[in-house]
Amino acid sequence: MGSSINLGTKHHQVLRKEFQEVSRQTIYSALRYFNNSETAQKIRNRAIELLEEEIKEYKNFNNK
Repeated sequence: MGSSINLGTKHHQVLRKEFQEVSRQTIYSALRYFNNSETAQKIRNRAIELLEEEIKEYKNFNNK
């Protein structure tokens, strides 16, 4: 199995909102590393940021 970034629905919704100029298929392809365009790289970087934010929230929640 190749590389991919797996996101939940809420993160997909954020990407769709932030990258309205591209299709759903473009986001899917970017997250599956099917292309390496500048836009695909931006989508992947933002997806990773969203996951990192969720990890921080989870750690903060568990430390309370």
